[in-house]
Amino acid sequence: MDFKKFVYNYLNTGVVQTNDPESNQQIFVANLFSFIGYSITFLMGVSAFIRQDRLLGAVLIIACLLFFSSHLILRSKRITNPYKFSSNIVTSSLMLLMVYLVYTGGVNGTGPLWIYIVPPVALFFGGMRKGTRNIGLFVLVISVLMFYPNDEWLGTSYTYAFKSRLIYSFLTVSCLFAFYEYVRQTSFYRIQEMSRKFEKQAMRDPLSGLLNRRGMQEKLQQEFDRSQRYKNNLTVMMCDIDHFKIVNDQYGHDKGDEIIKGLGDIFKSGLRKQDSLARWGGEEYLFLLPETNGSQAMLLAEKLRSKIEETQYNQDNKTFSVTVSIGLHQIASSDTINQAITKADTNLFKAKEQGRNRCIID
Repeated sequence: MDFKKFVYNYLNTGVVQTNDPESNQQIFVANLFSFIGYSITFLMGVSAFIRQDRLLGAVLIIACLLFFSSHLILRSKRITNPYKFSSNIVTSSLMLLMVYLVYTGGVNGTGPLWIYIVPPVALFFGGMRKGTRNIGLFVLVISVLMFYPNDEWLGTSYTYAFKSRLIYSFLTVSCLFAFYEYVRQTSFYRIQEMSRKFEKQAMRDPLSGLLNRRGMQEKLQQEFDRSQRYKNNLTVMMCDIDHFKIVNDQYGHDKGDEIIKGLGDIFKSGLRKQDSLARWGGEEYLFLLPETNGSQAMLLAEKLRSKIEETQYNQDNKTFSVTVSIGLHQIASSDTINQAITKADTNLFKAKEQGRNRCIID
């Protein structure tokens, strides 16, 4: 097997497309940290056994197994949210190992130097609130151990200067990492919000506020698949404003824009929650009507057509109205989406040929 592919698959264990990017990033880092964690603790454990320090070696090997189990959990399909279990094991195992190293001193009193790993791990996996709480609990535990009178709760001995500077420097590092995590999360959420906003804008027509062609294509595919799966009725309607060029020429493009937006509002007021409406292009609108047969759609089309015809507009002390032509097609099981839209468009063309201001269904 290709080594790069093996590493990629290993680090992406548990990553699924349905997760949000932040969750998949955390799963990736959890795999990376568990690998680093069990690799280092295994080597240090073996080294401790070689030095005949069996207790330290045993603790390090146990930590190694815990770090490795956090990776195995991400492979599980029986656990609802394996990442939470995995991240809790990683954080808890690391903190307990650090407490042990502070208590025993590790190798020649250097054990406490490893505690600076705690802040980035706790904050990354726990977030600001939970991570800060875990760091606070960790500081409390090691402070009690180190500053209890006469070092009675320590398995080794440190000078007061070393202990105090260790705590001060650890708190400083924790504050810096907390600030970094705050900035990272804030930036991530801001970018995520901007991405959602731009994505929404990309799916909407800026003039009418309706779905645009791209946004409607997604709805069409979803409802088409659902209707095919459950054998539900599905009807599309293509609508066009009659003689819209003349309206623009006589009353100006601003009035034309007002009419396009106004018709969109009238159409929306007559639709159900599950229906979709898009400005398909220019003065064309496309309706998507789930669980609606051709006869039901025809009743709706006539109702909307009449309402549009009755609506009055004013410009330069002149009152006028516009009309629409509508072509309908109930999607058959043999149709594709494009074929259904083409058939609705063909019926719209027939409505235009037969004098406009009418609805035609095949």
